[in-house]
Amino acid sequence: MNTDVQEKERLLRNWRAEHDSAELYAALARFERDPQQRGVYLELASSERRHAAFWEQQLRGAGHALPVLRRSLRTALLIFLARRFGSAFVVPSIVTREMKDRDDYAAQEDAQAAGLALDEHTHADILRGGSDVAVGTNLRAALLGVNDGLASNFCLLMGVAGGGVSPAATLLTGTVGLLGGACSMALGEWLSVTNARELALSQLDPALDARQREQHPSVASVGSAASAATFSFVLFACGALVPLLPFCLLPLPWRVAGSIALSVTALFVVGLSSSLFNARPAVFSGLRQTAIGAVAAAVTYAAGRLVGVLAGL
Repeated sequence: MNTDVQEKERLLRNWRAEHDSAELYAALARFERDPQQRGVYLELASSERRHAAFWEQQLRGAGHALPVLRRSLRTALLIFLARRFGSAFVVPSIVTREMKDRDDYAAQEDAQAAGLALDEHTHADILRGGSDVAVGTNLRAALLGVNDGLASNFCLLMGVAGGGVSPAATLLTGTVGLLGGACSMALGEWLSVTNARELALSQLDPALDARQREQHPSVASVGSAASAATFSFVLFACGALVPLLPFCLLPLPWRVAGSIALSVTALFVVGLSSSLFNARPAVFSGLRQTAIGAVAAAVTYAAGRLVGVLAGL
């Protein structure tokens, strides 16, 4: 690829990204009920439009025609989530994107000279100051919990299917894998929160009474161990149920194929969702997650097949 083509693609990529950001902030302003926060989003949208105008000027100055603008899949997904769950639900993802834009612009002389890298960093700081970080943290935790259950039980079921065990044994293995994994995740979460809580309590002034100790910010911020354990159990179980469902519902000849199809689809959706936090293109994240999960399942299937042959199953 020659230098002129690379330069055109760089300018177009920046131009599209800034238009996407402007559209996203404008959408957040429409959904926001708080007048002050709405004003913040409108100002951010205006700033991103100025950035887009800068790149448009660069493109026209280089003699390039502007293509038709199309909203990216990631932006469309964030707007949908913001409409359904509120702006705080997507702000952590937008902060990640702003920091990536800052890093990208830091390596581009024209962007640096125009102050765009500093602007993107400022945008991220503004968003951090007005958002609930816990929302993004909980969403990441939910995504990881579902992915753990999905990937582990998918691989487990493919392993026993490769070993040629009976349909009843396969169903039993998947059910036990779901429950055992969910209990293990719940126990780990309970221990983690309990230990953090006990550590926070041990560092408080002994003169505080029981109520003051429980309401102290360092203790209250840890949360409830029971709630965390329940949340972890449910999320893992939901993910682990996906590859198991076809073995429960489909006719015998279609069970393995149905489990693969449903699990691969779910892996793609999980990967698609992960793009909210990694600033990668949504389709790339979905395909990457699918490929990794499929390879892991194929390895366990082959291992099960080998062990099954050696064991005479």
